[in-house]
Amino acid sequence: PHLDLITSELSPTRVHRRIRYLWLAGRPVPPRPLHHQLLLGRYIFVSERIDLHLVWGGGRIFVKPIPRYLLNPNFWSTHLLSQTHGNRTHLRQCAMGFLLSYVALIAYESDFRIAIEKGLIPPSMPWSSWRRFVREMLHAQGDDSKGENHLLLWGDVADRFIYGELRLNRLNMIELVLSGPFSRGFLATWTSFGGFYQYTSAAIIAGTAYILLILSAMQVGLGTARLADDEVFQAASYRFTVFSILGPLAAVVALVFAFAAALLYNTIRTKNFEAKRSEQLGRTWGSRH
Repeated sequence: PHLDLITSELSPTRVHRRIRYLWLAGRPVPPRPLHHQLLLGRYIFVSERIDLHLVWGGGRIFVKPIPRYLLNPNFWSTHLLSQTHGNRTHLRQCAMGFLLSYVALIAYESDFRIAIEKGLIPPSMPWSSWRRFVREMLHAQGDDSKGENHLLLWGDVADRFIYGELRLNRLNMIELVLSGPFSRGFLATWTSFGGFYQYTSAAIIAGTAYILLILSAMQVGLGTARLADDEVFQAASYRFTVFSILGPLAAVVALVFAFAAALLYNTIRTKNFEAKRSEQLGRTWGSRH
């Protein structure tokens, strides 16, 4: 296969670009087994994108299935270990880290059955073959008299795979801070403007409800003799009353501006992409004849 194809399949380039900040999204430990992911209430979603492997959020975790070629020794010797096609150390480290993540994910036979059911490993592979594969992986460094081979293996993987599970909301936050408010994030939280409005409106409604709770407490306080004559409490009540009027109004205005800005940005981006795609295809469409 072409080098670009192998790289797109094995190298999580987007994650490596943010490797300095990855500690915000996860811990440098292997992922927990598949059965434990289900215990945590996470649905296992299959994703062929290597950068989404072990990313979780919203009650789901994305897992990339093991490509059959990574279980083929000839592929390793020809495309990852051989120097005929140039130095591919990074790709080998990515492949090793990806497979080691599966050693942690499928630790028990129950995990193996889950992996088969979800299509994460070839269905023809029996449990005994998987155990043999894991044993060979863990003993790849030779003598293991001190039982430290697995630690040596983790020292020879790509940087991303030092970390196990990564939080999606933290990755989106990192992208938002580093790429700006109009970035698409690591993975889009909203797939439509309706979803955007639903999420932001819920936040505004929750904030307004909290403000009303505080106003009710202040009203009760003003009804007591001790607080009714307290100038500090009177001033605080006055300022918070003004804030309760202007705060939700400002939030709604900001929401409308955010919607308008996002609509304008997406319109311009869509038109630019359409023009670029037209140039690539060497044709136009939608014009009247």
